[in-house]
Amino acid sequence: MMIDSSQKSAIANFISDPKLKLVKLNEQEYMEGQIAYRSQQNEQEMILKATFKVIEKHQPSQESYTILSIGCGSGIFEKPFLTKLLELNKSIHFVGVDPNKVECAKTEEWCQELSTFQPEKFIFKIHPIELEKFESSQSFDIILLIYSFYYFSEIESSFEKIHELLREEGIAIIVIAIKTEISEPYYYVNQRLDQRSMLFSDDLHQFFSEHNISVHQDIIESPLNITKCFQKNSQLGKHLLDFIVGANTTYFSPSQLQVLLDYLSSNSQKLEGGEIMIPTSVSFYYFQKKKEEEIKNSMEESGVRSQESGGKKEE
Repeated sequence: MMIDSSQKSAIANFISDPKLKLVKLNEQEYMEGQIAYRSQQNEQEMILKATFKVIEKHQPSQESYTILSIGCGSGIFEKPFLTKLLELNKSIHFVGVDPNKVECAKTEEWCQELSTFQPEKFIFKIHPIELEKFESSQSFDIILLIYSFYYFSEIESSFEKIHELLREEGIAIIVIAIKTEISEPYYYVNQRLDQRSMLFSDDLHQFFSEHNISVHQDIIESPLNITKCFQKNSQLGKHLLDFIVGANTTYFSPSQLQVLLDYLSSNSQKLEGGEIMIPTSVSFYYFQKKKEEEIKNSMEESGVRSQESGGKKEE
């Protein structure tokens, strides 16, 4: 769905208005918002399904995995993913990296539980640091970047590091939002609070095209149920709205709150049962690291091709 330019400028003007008090969510509010958001759609299940499809296709007979999650957060995706791998009787060495210490502590907690149940099958290490500062002597079979590319300031250096950490024939899985109506408020709030732009699927797509990187892309569409946002005293609705905007809406005046609700309402669909649904979609990208000789061969081939095209130019 294309974003209507008049609506786009209306929401941009609304958020840039100095009268609108923008207060960043604290750690607890952010986590509550994230849980509320994920509970009102089935995107996680769809991403999980897509991830296992990739593993079954490219690493079907593997018995043990080294897995790195960059931007693991509190592990909303990682926990069900690793639990399912353990249920399939796989051995796992899991490493999580995230600059958010509070969320890392949550991940540490459930990892500890998993390792208590299956100490011989599951070992882990969580690093509360940024990707730039993370060093590892091991390479990984699977690298997960689930919703974490938004926070990188530079695609190229991040991508180089990911490629370095991936073992030959290892798989990197990236999930990133496609910019739609629902991401507009967050986009402008983030710009105003952090003075920087978020990365979306298009930015990544452009990077892959420019650098001739071969990736697979699937689009996962999962409408978000925002009915509770319109119920005045709903705690879930409040968490949901805060997370959609990326700021604490307690500080919005009633008329400011109404502008936001009208924007969401005008971009939603009301179902027969009364639920209000707004479209959301993400890109599910994955790529496999080629063997060194394959890279060499393809480079030689492209060298031959460029020589041939060079020859044609001379004619």
